Amino acid sequence: MGEVVGLTAIVLAAGRSTRMQERNKLLLPWGEKRIVQAVVETLLEVPLAEVVVVTGHQCAEVEEVLRGYALRLVHNPYYAEGLSTSIRAGVEVAASGGYLFALGDMPRLKGETVIQLCDVFSEHEDVIVVPTVSGQRGNPVVFSNCYREELLHLEGDRGAKSLFQKHASRVVEVEVEDQGIFVDVDTPEAYQKAVEEGGLGR
Repeated sequence: MGEVVGLTAIVLAAGRSTRMQERNKLLLPWGEKRIVQAVVETLLEVPLAEVVVVTGHQCAEVEEVLRGYALRLVHNPYYAEGLSTSIRAGVEVAASGGYLFALGDMPRLKGETVIQLCDVFSEHEDVIVVPTVSGQRGNPVVFSNCYREELLHLEGDRGAKSLFQKHASRVVEVEVEDQGIFVDVDTPEAYQKAVEEGGLGR
């Protein structure tokens, strides 16, 4: 595929990792790298217009491990107020074509999955694109820029779920072969499971 004109990947990497027992899940080892690095490298394999990483909690440490990557770092000083603040911070600086929202703690996401989402997005207008496995929705998700104002007015910690409900007829599901759309590492148990299933040492 060629460049997805104006489609910006926004990596949400500002959370406090409250369920990880004082460890920042983004900085946990993933092979020879850190989890957030694995996510970023997957996105950089895809010819997106830009990759933006929204930081917050322990921003200096997260920014340090991302030093040298071809991406833009945006600090969200209001990250403690919920996920919506990071979505807004990313959208405010993003290119205007559309937004691919990726979570910073999904290291098993495949680049092929991102390409599939981008291909479907490029064939439609005014859509929300979401990956599924056996009908179950996962992440990342893509929003057309026609939802920009609504994204900028989100509040709280529920992300963009309200827009899925409001614009249900515009949601396009893409069936993929990638369990990585479900694998995040919110808890020590989830991290251990992800490491084992990914065949990675610690």
